Order: sequence, then C-alpha cells, then structure tokens
Amino acid sequence: MADAATALGSLGSDLAFSVSFGIGQELLSAAREAQMSEDELVASVLIFSIVFTAVPRTFRVATGELRKLGMLDSKSQPTESESGLLQFFSLLVDIAKRIAISLSVQLLAANVRAKQPNRVVRIVSLLSVAVFFLFLEASSSIGVKVRR
Repeated sequence: MADAATALGSLGSDLAFSVSFGIGQELLSAAREAQMSEDELVASVLIFSIVFTAVPRTFRVATGELRKLGMLDSKSQPTESESGLLQFFSLLVDIAKRIAISLSVQLLAANVRAKQPNRVVRIVSLLSVAVFFLFLEASSSIGVKVRR
C-alpha cells in the first residue's frame, strides 16, 4: 500500500509540474489581454497557493472545534465511502497546492526574465527565487513530526 501511495504522490508531482506550464502561459496571456500587470498576477497566484496550503489544517481545526462543541459526534468514525471521499478531497487540494506553488515559481521567473535587461542579473535573480522557495519549503517542515 505504501508503494502505491508513493507512486501516486510522484504522479501528482509530475502532473502538477506538467500542467502548471500550460496554466502559466494561459494566465500570462490572460493578464496581458486584461491589461493586468505581472506583479498583480504573481500576487494573486501566491494568495491562492497560501489558501490551498491552509485548507487541510483549517478543516482539521474546524472539525476539532465542532467536536468540542458537541456538534459532531466525537466517537463516530467515518464510513469507508466517507473516508475515501475525504482522502480524494485531500488529494485534490494537495495537487491544487502543488500547481499553485509551481505557478508562483514560474510566474516569478517570467517576471524576472521580462524586467531584467542584463543576463547576469537575470541569472542571479532566478537563483535567488529558487533559494527563496527552497528556504520556504525547508522552513515549512520545522516542528512537524516525521511519519514512518
């Protein structure tokens, strides 16, 4: 079962990476047609990625609070179909989060390429974008227990 989950996780990453290129080009085209600046587009996509990142934890906190208030039965376990539906929803949110983060990186890189006339400055700026997102990824897992 763990092998299937790993394979599906890899497939989700590959899917998010592949699809985000097409979505990124379409978003850039739509922004140009709507006369929206690339900075506004990057900010919008970053907001969506933050929202998609916060949805799973918000759901867990909300259900915990509802159980404390007695609005949800604390002893009842979800049925198999409900559990499968929750896992499917979790997977969809995870893929949307990956696509949004990948889009953010691509749009920032496109913004750097468009605004920097000097090649050396573009390379250094792109490397700094990569380092920034690696730092975000590494710092997001601080204090999280590793599952084995």
